[in-house]
Amino acid sequence: GVPAVFEVQPVDTAEHRQQALDRLKSLALYIDTETVNLRLGIRSGYSAPRLTVEKVPAAVRRLLGDDSPLLSPATRANIAIYSQQVNTVFESEIKPAIERFAQFLEQEYLPAARTSIALSGNPNGEHCYPELVRYYATVKPTPDEIHQLGLEQILSIRSEMQVIIDEYFKGETIESLMHGLNSNPKYTFSTREDVLNYALASLESSKQAMPKAFGLLPKADMEIKPYPPYRETDGTGEYHSSSEDGRRPGIYYIAVIDPTHRSVAGQQSVLYHEGYPGHHLQGAIALELGDKVHPLARYLYNSGFAEGWALYSERLAGELGLYSGPLDEIGLLSDQAARAARLVVDSGIHTKGWSRQKALDYMLNNTAWPPVDLESEINRYIAWPGQANSY
Repeated sequence: GVPAVFEVQPVDTAEHRQQALDRLKSLALYIDTETVNLRLGIRSGYSAPRLTVEKVPAAVRRLLGDDSPLLSPATRANIAIYSQQVNTVFESEIKPAIERFAQFLEQEYLPAARTSIALSGNPNGEHCYPELVRYYATVKPTPDEIHQLGLEQILSIRSEMQVIIDEYFKGETIESLMHGLNSNPKYTFSTREDVLNYALASLESSKQAMPKAFGLLPKADMEIKPYPPYRETDGTGEYHSSSEDGRRPGIYYIAVIDPTHRSVAGQQSVLYHEGYPGHHLQGAIALELGDKVHPLARYLYNSGFAEGWALYSERLAGELGLYSGPLDEIGLLSDQAARAARLVVDSGIHTKGWSRQKALDYMLNNTAWPPVDLESEINRYIAWPGQANSY
């Protein structure tokens, strides 16, 4: 999103610093324009679900603090006069615009927001959903076909889980293990540092394994960072791309909040999905190939293509021997089940009248993802119809 751009925009030359400052100056108009567009949507009968809108004012206000990512250019440049310029714009223009937007959401938009969590709550929403599926997944199955495919994949993955459980987790059922993975101390982390260090060690192993499978590797490195404070309560893990020249590394933002309820299971598979051999390997190479790859493929994100590769990468990591043991293998299957469950839940919410709680319960029973992450995931499916089907 916009805040993340300010965290990576170059500030190493006077020209770059001016560009970052100009971008910051333009942000107030951008925010006010969003207010105009949202008012137009309300007048036309369109709105976001109230359930998700309720969370936005607080999230927006998290950008107002001294640690705001919008101030990152000044922090990284570390030049007194430039920091003063950035802070002046931030205090006099950006903070008032953000507060105006938050108050608009609370006082005007929230009362008008729709109560239905389904896209069908908007005019012609039932016709929009199949087209969103086609956009994200690049195919056009019916919602019923999507739902059935997800159910079938869940059954197949559960059969794989059962084989591992019978051998290594005797006495457990799939459901008891999925719930226990995030509450039993023998399966969870103790500290935030433990989460980060486990990921860093797995990243190093995956990087060393890449030459076994690939003859072309990206110049850009990849780093792992915990989510910044303004994102840590809703982030579940994501990749931010490297620069085209390979000088700026890709970044995998990892969720470390609530470590004692965060399982070791799944940490490696998500890392391999986001990093090597997943999004970073694929995306960085595409950028670095320059004109050999069409600009549409370099700069525009196609969910079906990119997520298809990343899901394949999770299994490829297994072929390369990157999973440390049965717990990590269960994590892989849990993550694969989560993507299948997305097909069930997304179509269930937007075409079958599923409640938020029903969707949450289905995910809890079929995956080992932490409840705090699944709360954010369900909100994502409600706010972003169709995208989950690209998996």
